[in-house]
Amino acid sequence: MAGELTLDWDTLTASIDAEQQLVVLTACPGTPSHDAPRILASWATNHQQSAPDAAT
Repeated sequence: MAGELTLDWDTLTASIDAEQQLVVLTACPGTPSHDAPRILASWATNHQQSAPDAAT
């Protein structure tokens, strides 16, 4: 659906525990790799809004 994405990544390691890491993925603004996740997120939001509420 979204196609191939080209992403940069950074890993942040906790200073008190080297096994704890946070990986951050980013895409250059204005590229298809930047736009695709936003489009997918909007589809998911629209799907959730149109789905019947299971709690009622």
